[in-house]
Amino acid sequence: MDSDELQFAIAFEERRTAATKEKVRIVIKEQYREAFDILEDCEAAGLIPGIIGPPGVGKTLILRAYAEKSGRLFSWLTGDEGVRPSHLIGSFNPALVLKKGFSLESFDPGPLLKAMVFGGVFGLNEGNRLPEYVQNSLLEPFEELSVNVQRLGRIKAHEGFFPVITMNPEEMAGAHRLSEALRDRIRVWIRLGYPRKETEIEIVKVNAPEYNLSDTALETIYGLVSATRNSTDIEIPASIRAGISIARLAAQMAKRKNLKEIDATVISEAATYVLTGALRFRPGIEPEPAVNQLVRRVIGSRGSSK
Repeated sequence: MDSDELQFAIAFEERRTAATKEKVRIVIKEQYREAFDILEDCEAAGLIPGIIGPPGVGKTLILRAYAEKSGRLFSWLTGDEGVRPSHLIGSFNPALVLKKGFSLESFDPGPLLKAMVFGGVFGLNEGNRLPEYVQNSLLEPFEELSVNVQRLGRIKAHEGFFPVITMNPEEMAGAHRLSEALRDRIRVWIRLGYPRKETEIEIVKVNAPEYNLSDTALETIYGLVSATRNSTDIEIPASIRAGISIARLAAQMAKRKNLKEIDATVISEAATYVLTGALRFRPGIEPEPAVNQLVRRVIGSRGSSK
């Protein structure tokens, strides 16, 4: 190993250690408290749950927090048309197969298999975007809690294995229906929506602890985000993540400009940068002018963007 490889290996281990110490930033109250409790009930009852909600409401985050609370591995995969069963289970490394044959040493396990072996929480994000034949490859792991690993044999999942599927609402663009076979294995459905105003503002504060965000700034940011959810011109509105991004960017911009407070002008500018790419408008609507108009409407002429 040369000096560059050694330095990278050392730095990689440092970053891996840092990742294991990182705590999930989440507000467990109201709908999130209820969802957390239902997850515990499902696991105790041997039932596989699904979580349905729009993007950015914390579906994956609550699973990370659930795994963290019990000290278990959390592994996950986001579904799309390109996912194959091998992305879930794993596959053989061709270079290692040449040296060691089709042995366990030559096998790179996927996130589902890791969770089954170690007894972890497995989150399948956007499960309704998977091709149906990939969805059907989950039937045995979800029903029998076992899986056949090609050339290595069948394994039985660790008793701590807990699979959960998350989905965007079917009416959203890009979402499909679950196959009837997989839907039959999901026994409990937990629906998450956008939280109450006070809760969402608290979530933003929790995710920007290094900034002194005033109540006025937080109210303004929430007003912008909330307005996107009530517009008929917007197909996919701003998520909680967008509100966090506006808050953090506005605070940093104010700091760079040596402003004593985060005023409406700075929030407007930050919101324009964030929302232009965060929103999906109806066909025929130009994003940038639409965002500028929305910001002016919510904040007023003081918030006119560049």
